[in-house]
Amino acid sequence: MKRFLIVISAICLALGLAFNPFSLHQKSSAFSEETVIDSKLQELLQNRLTPIEVLITFKNVDSPDAGSIQLLESLGITNAVLFQSLPIAGALLTPAQIEKLSASEGIQSIYYNAPLQYDNETSTSLTGVDQVREDADFQAANGGLPITGENIGVVINDSGVDGTHKDHELGKNLVQNVMANINLNSTIGLLPVAYLENVPNTDSTSGHGTHVTGTVGGTGAMSGGKYEGVAPGANLIGYGSGAAIAIMDTIGGFDYALTHQNEYNIRVITNSWGDTSDSNTDFDPNHPINIATKKLYERGITTVFSAGNSGPGESTISGNYKKAPWVVTVAAGDSSMNLADFSSRGVEAKGGTVVIDGETFTWADRPTVTAPGVDIVSTRVVTPLSALSLEQDASGISPAHLPYYTTFSGTSMAAPHVAGIIALILEVDPTLSPAEIKELLQQSATPMPGYENWEAGAGYVNAYEAITLLKADTATATTSKKNAKK
Repeated sequence: MKRFLIVISAICLALGLAFNPFSLHQKSSAFSEETVIDSKLQELLQNRLTPIEVLITFKNVDSPDAGSIQLLESLGITNAVLFQSLPIAGALLTPAQIEKLSASEGIQSIYYNAPLQYDNETSTSLTGVDQVREDADFQAANGGLPITGENIGVVINDSGVDGTHKDHELGKNLVQNVMANINLNSTIGLLPVAYLENVPNTDSTSGHGTHVTGTVGGTGAMSGGKYEGVAPGANLIGYGSGAAIAIMDTIGGFDYALTHQNEYNIRVITNSWGDTSDSNTDFDPNHPINIATKKLYERGITTVFSAGNSGPGESTISGNYKKAPWVVTVAAGDSSMNLADFSSRGVEAKGGTVVIDGETFTWADRPTVTAPGVDIVSTRVVTPLSALSLEQDASGISPAHLPYYTTFSGTSMAAPHVAGIIALILEVDPTLSPAEIKELLQQSATPMPGYENWEAGAGYVNAYEAITLLKADTATATTSKKNAKK
C-alpha cells in the first residue's frame, strides 16, 4: 500500500501548486484576532441578548482538562457538556460570555451549534460486493469463508437503530446501541458527556438510521438473505441522536467512536446528514466537525459522509466538512450507474491547501466516489417516515417482506454502501490507513462517462476491483521482499 501513499503525495503536490493555499492559523473573528468565531454565530450575535448554544474548542489539549474547566469557571461559565476524547465542550452562553471567552488564549474556536438534516430524498450487485462474496480465490485466502467485514467496527452516527430487528439485533451483529443524551438547556454543572448504552431501539421516531444500518451490515435474516447488507460480519455500533439533530449531536458520535475504539475495534463511522446552508463554502479547518474527523483520521478511523441531496446544480455539497482531505464523501447513483439528479455536486477545480501541525493537506470541492442511492431496499421500523415509501415498497418488495423492509432514496443511502465496503477491505488488510483506503476506493472505482470528477468523484465504487488491487499490491510487495533477501 506504500505505492498508494506515494500516489497521494504526488497528487497533493500537484493540486497544491494549482490551488491557492491558506493556513490553519488564518483567523476571522468579530471579537479577537486569536479565536475563530464562525460566521453563523457572528450573525446570530448581532443585537442578541439571550443565550445561544455553542461549541467551544480548546487549544493544545486532547480533551477538556482541569485547565479548560478552570478557564470556563473563571468566566462564570458553570454549565457545559465536556466531551471525553475531543478538545470540545458544548454550552449555552450569553453574547457577553462568548465575547469574554473569545479573548482567552486557551480557546481555538467558538461555533454555533447549527441544526443539521439527514440526507435522504423523498446494491450489492452494482458495487461488486456480490463478486467479492462469491470469488473462490478470495474465499480460499480467507480460510474458506467469504469476506464479510468480520469483526470490523462500524459506527452508524444517525437517528438511531432498531436493535429488535433480526437483521441487526442488539447483542448479535449490533454489538452496541447508544442513545445520545445531550441537552444544553438542562445541563447543570461542567460535566462529562453522558450516553445511554444497550438500548434495544433508539430509532422509534425516524427510521433513517435503521435503514442505513441495514445497508452497512444487515444479515438479511428476515428475507432469507435477499436484503443482506454489504458487510454482514461487521460489528455494528449505533449512535442515535433522534429525528432532529444539531452539530453537537454528531460530535457526540465521533467522541463515542474515539472513546470506545479499542472495545469494538472501530475503524469506520458513517454519517448521512448535512447542512444545506453550508454548501457554497470552503473547507474550514477550525470547524468542530473537522477537528473531530481529523482526530479519527489520526487514530485510523475512516469517516464517511453523504454528499447531500441538493443537485444537480454545482456547489451543493452540504457541509464544508465533507470537503476535508481525510474523509470519504459519497454521491448517489442509480441502478444504471448514472448519477442521480438529486445528488449534490462540487465545483470544478475548486480547492486549496491547509497546514495543520506542520503537515500540508489538499482539499477539493467534490465527492470521492459514487454508490447506489436510488430506490434502496433496507430494514424498516414502523414510523411515519417509512410510510412515505408506500408506492415504491408495494411495487418492489414482496408482501412477506414488507413488514421488515422499506425503500428510501438519497445520498444517505449511498454512504453506508461505501462504509460497508471499507469494512470488507479492512478485513482483508486491517493495517490500511484512512488515506490508503480513500486512495484505493478512487483507484478502483468504475469510470462514469459523461460525468466530471467534481460531480461524481472518481466513479462508481467497486468493491471487487478494490480488493483485487489490494491483493495484487500485497503479492507484489511479498515478491519484492523475497527477491531482496536472495
